[in-house]
Amino acid sequence: MKSKIKILHVITHLPIGGAQDNTLYTVELLDKEKYDISLCCNLDGELVERAKKVEAVKLFDIPFLGREVSPYRDIRAFLSLYKLFKEEDFTIIHTHSSKAGLLARLAAVLNKTPIVIHTIHGFAFNDFMNGLKKNFFIYLEKLLAKWTDVLITVSNLNKKKIIDLNIAHENKIKNIYSGIDLSLFTNKRNDEFRKELNLENDHLLLGSVGRLSNQKDPITMIEAFGIISKPFPNAHLALVGDGELKGKILEKIDQLKLNDRIHLTGNKNNPWSVYHSIDLFIMSSIYEGLGRSITEALSCGVPVVCTDVEGVPEIVRDNITGILVRPKDSNKLADAIIRTLNDMETAKKMAEEGRRFVNDNFDVNKMVNDIDSLYNTLLS
Repeated sequence: MKSKIKILHVITHLPIGGAQDNTLYTVELLDKEKYDISLCCNLDGELVERAKKVEAVKLFDIPFLGREVSPYRDIRAFLSLYKLFKEEDFTIIHTHSSKAGLLARLAAVLNKTPIVIHTIHGFAFNDFMNGLKKNFFIYLEKLLAKWTDVLITVSNLNKKKIIDLNIAHENKIKNIYSGIDLSLFTNKRNDEFRKELNLENDHLLLGSVGRLSNQKDPITMIEAFGIISKPFPNAHLALVGDGELKGKILEKIDQLKLNDRIHLTGNKNNPWSVYHSIDLFIMSSIYEGLGRSITEALSCGVPVVCTDVEGVPEIVRDNITGILVRPKDSNKLADAIIRTLNDMETAKKMAEEGRRFVNDNFDVNKMVNDIDSLYNTLLS
C-alpha cells in the first residue's frame, strides 16, 4: 500500500477570519486517502471547535504562538515547532499568517523539510506604518522567500506587489484565490438578521463584517455614517465582529449620538445571514490581502463600497462591480455611500456583475483543487 504524503498546515491561532477560514477549508477538503494531514497552531479562538471536528486531521497545540511580538513567547514557539518538525518528519509544511510564516519557515529550513509553502493572506507591512519598520518587514519577507519553494498569493495584485518589491521572482509565486462555500452565500434575501436588530423592512441597513482592529479602520466608517445619518434618518449600521478597538468605537458612537443607529453584534458563526439582510456592504480597511468579506457580500448580490487598497480592486472594479474610495477619508466614504443609496438600481447591477465574477473564481472546491495541483507539481 502506498504511504500517504505527510503534510502540516501551520497558522498562528484560530479566531474568526479569512486566513483561518481558508486554512480550515483546505485541511477539511484535501484528499485524506492521499495525504496524512496535520494542523498546528495556538488552539485559541472561535474556530477551535470547528478544527477539532475535522476528521482524520491531527491537531498540534503550540500555546506560545501569538500575533504580538514577544521575544520569550516567540522563541518558545520556534523551539516547539522545530521539535515537532524533527519528530514528525513532514514532506510538506504549508504556513499561513505572518508570525507562523516566520517561525515555521525558519524551523522547516533548519529541519531540511523537502517542500515549504507559504500563503500570503495579507502583508505584515503597509503604507500607514513607520518607514523604517516597513522596510524591515520587506527585508524579512525577502529573506523568508529564499527558504520557501512557493509563495501563494490570494490576489494577482498581491503577486504584482511581491514582484515589484523584489521579494521573490515570478516563477516562485502562484496566485490561488481564497475560496468561499458558495452554497452558503447565495443571493436569497431573508430578514433573520434584521429581526435580531429589531429593524423594519423600510429601514436601510448598512453592514460590515470584520475584526474591530486598526487594519479595518472602523472609526472612519462610523464617522462616514455620522455624515450620512442626517440625510438618511432611516439608515442603520451593523458592525459584525470583535476586537481591540471596541472601546474606542463605543466612545465614538456615543460622541456622535448614534447609539440607537449603530449596532455592534460581536462575532457571528453564520455571516451569510448578515449579508442576506443588508442593503449595502461597507469596508474601510487601510490594507487588505483581498477582502474575504467582500467576496461573501458580492456572492449574495449585495452592493459594496470599499477602500481602494492592496488586492481589493481585483474584486471591486470601480463603478463596475462596486465603488472604491481612498482609505482614511470619511468624507469620501460618506459621498460614495450617499451616491450608492441614491441610485440603488445601478448599485444592484454592479453587485450582480460582482456576483458573477465571485461565483466564477472563488468556489472553495476550486481553491483546494488548485492547492492539490500545486502540491502534485512540487512533489513530482
